[in-house]
Amino acid sequence: MSINDNKIYEIGFIGAGNMAQAIGLAFVKKGMLKAEDLLISAPSENNKQPWRDIGATVTTDNNAVFCSSKIVFLATKPQYFPKVISELSTNTEGLPLTILISIMAGIPLSTLQKVFKVKPSVLFKVMPNTPSLIGEGFSAISHLSDAKPDEISSNLQTVKLLMRAVGDVEVIPESLMNAAGAVSGSGPAYAFVIIEALADGGVKQGLPRDLAIRLAASAISGGSRMVLETGKHTGQLKDMVTSAGGSTIAALHALEKGGVRSAMMDAIEAATNRSKEMGEKN
Repeated sequence: MSINDNKIYEIGFIGAGNMAQAIGLAFVKKGMLKAEDLLISAPSENNKQPWRDIGATVTTDNNAVFCSSKIVFLATKPQYFPKVISELSTNTEGLPLTILISIMAGIPLSTLQKVFKVKPSVLFKVMPNTPSLIGEGFSAISHLSDAKPDEISSNLQTVKLLMRAVGDVEVIPESLMNAAGAVSGSGPAYAFVIIEALADGGVKQGLPRDLAIRLAASAISGGSRMVLETGKHTGQLKDMVTSAGGSTIAALHALEKGGVRSAMMDAIEAATNRSKEMGEKN
């Protein structure tokens, strides 16, 4: 569909990659809005096709999305942020914009407010993760600390409702956002490495590759559900699997000797620091 210059769209996405698709397509799939109420901008034809397939409007004009949508998602990579804002009208007076949501890692809300000069109640930062692609995501949400509760309440509820389309949500202070992103946003990558390593170990012991991967993925997935659904401490759940003198305690001893806990903590610290660096750079 071609853009209608006179139409006000319900939701616009500046950036149309995997995360934007996961969120936007979920809105339509779950009946939260119609495809014709979505406006998306992206330079890549590959990223535009999934939106065209559902009947959404696509364009290469980032400013058209910004000036014609009530709710705008800034969904570009953070390194493209300076270029993108140079294309946007930073005077929001008179625009239909009611909510501006950034899913760009590292870029602080104070920077966005300085650029766009919007009220604190309009601006939100959201950190989703890739399981959002299958509706099993988790989104951390933050807003400016000086936003007045009576002014931000309605918009915050709207943002939470929107992000629940792809999984669970939690509102946190922005000061914790980089750490949350290091755990939740980057976390699936750590899980994939662990699954791959477990499968490699199974293959070394004679398991067929496809079976080893399924066993490993099922163990991680099932263990995660037990943490979320039982509410029991991870140490207690671990002890349920660990028999005296058994194979699991032998394996855990090997993990401890390998420094797995320290390595994971170092990974979170590295990811958190890198997010901070990206925000300062941009």
